Amino acid sequence: MKPPEFETWPLDKLHSLLLQRCFAIPKLQRNFVWDSKRAAKLLDSMYRGMPIGSLFLWEMDRKSANLIRQSEAEVLPPYNPDNSKIWFVIDGQQRLSVIHQAFKGEKRENDAGREIDFGRLCFVVHPDRDKDAPPRVVHRKPVGNEFIPICEILAADWRSRMPNHSKGFLSLIKKCRDQLLNYPLPVVTVRSANLKEIGEVFVRVNSQGMRITSADRAIALMGKLDVRAMAQELRQQVRQDVFALGTIDPILMGLNLISERPEPESHAPKLDVMAQRWSKRIEESPAALAQFKKLWHTYRNAFLSAVDYLHHRFPVYNESFLPSANMLATLAVFFYHHPGQPNQFQAAEIRKWFWATGVAKRYSGGGYHRNIVSDSNFFEALAANKRKYFTFKDYLDPVLDLQSEEYNSGSARSRAFFCLLAAQKPRYVKGGEIIALDHATASHSNRKHRHHVFPQAQLRLYFSRRFFNSLCNICFLVSRDNQEIGMRLPRMYLGDLRSSGRSVFAKVMKSHMIPVGESSGVWQPSTKMGFKQFRSERLSLICKAFEKEAGIKLFRNN
Repeated sequence: MKPPEFETWPLDKLHSLLLQRCFAIPKLQRNFVWDSKRAAKLLDSMYRGMPIGSLFLWEMDRKSANLIRQSEAEVLPPYNPDNSKIWFVIDGQQRLSVIHQAFKGEKRENDAGREIDFGRLCFVVHPDRDKDAPPRVVHRKPVGNEFIPICEILAADWRSRMPNHSKGFLSLIKKCRDQLLNYPLPVVTVRSANLKEIGEVFVRVNSQGMRITSADRAIALMGKLDVRAMAQELRQQVRQDVFALGTIDPILMGLNLISERPEPESHAPKLDVMAQRWSKRIEESPAALAQFKKLWHTYRNAFLSAVDYLHHRFPVYNESFLPSANMLATLAVFFYHHPGQPNQFQAAEIRKWFWATGVAKRYSGGGYHRNIVSDSNFFEALAANKRKYFTFKDYLDPVLDLQSEEYNSGSARSRAFFCLLAAQKPRYVKGGEIIALDHATASHSNRKHRHHVFPQAQLRLYFSRRFFNSLCNICFLVSRDNQEIGMRLPRMYLGDLRSSGRSVFAKVMKSHMIPVGESSGVWQPSTKMGFKQFRSERLSLICKAFEKEAGIKLFRNN
């Protein structure tokens, strides 16, 4: 590989090359993953003349067009095959995409399926002078003379597009335009490198900033085998049929487990090791490619079976209820070795594993790799119809582990808690009908459906956020019930509900695991003492419910 060449391109030159469609995204690269905030921050940095990193290009001739990633959802314009050379973007795809869309102002989806309206990237004409370094580029709805779309500012006929033609206003807009168009972007170009060398360059460049996952690293080392496209196709099917899957990482993790079959008590083999092994095998023998495709086909079906099983056998109604995406990877090992549905014994052991793994956060922290390998071996043995039992001995402390967990942490434990709430078949507060939780409106990712039993506005007077945001103070209500309850204390709104019908009231409260006995803390006149008592009472109910669902002991002193 020849030494890299270093240049500096002003933004207007880069835009010209974008219009000529000289750039291409290689198969080893991920999709566009940034959100609107990061896009705005990039342009804000450019406006201020701050460094944003280099654009790293790999120059090849048109013979390498087979390495171009084909996607209908690209944010960048597709490569023009009439060009004599290809500039593969090895590092800087996210930044280049934002720069292109700063001119276009289109609506595009990122890799997580969230739409970004680049037409809402706006220049702040009159920033808040009371703030320290207020942002000059934000993502928001354009407004009159205050928030002007960047795509309008960068347009060739920008003056005619402006809502105000006063000299002072146009001067501010021109300054923004000049700052962006003249921004010097460092460009590093590599020529005469082969695919293996570029894969290594990709890993080294990106790993310095810890911006790539182990899956990205593995894909970069897979040579001509387009594993990313295969994994993306599988993820897209999961999205269409069941729920959104954030990344392809759990797909490749499961593939790694069934391909490498790690030894018990070992760490999970690294994805890049698997990638290099398969790449070498395929280079040495054409039969290895057919072997890999056969393995992938069987694994693909196993992964879909794992998704379907968690979705229908547990209250994993959408991705926000899934404690850890890597649970799909380990469960896929079971279905890889056991294509049919589990028998009664196997189903009971999977149930133990699901609840214990979620509430104990077994796939995070120090024991992450060892637990995944252990579960992979457990599922392989279970699939062979051996009397293999799932064991759990790392018992949790109810107060330290569960009571202290905040509902909005996004942790495996908080997600498992919402699964637990869903498993109780919660009912509407008024009427008592069971809430149809499989509807999209039930997602606990929607703030409207997460309700503090004791309102946080009342508890702020006595407790810190960690206390009133505890899982023990959260129930699952639809917006209509939530809005009617408002900021009233439970002794008031629960008292009204109880007076309307005690039999229905008891059934509704049981479905939400809310203790409402005559001496319960919800009825105490003292908000402070009542909440402390209620929290302890509900903690006990939650622990017992977790153990009932799992069918095994999970907590100490409960």
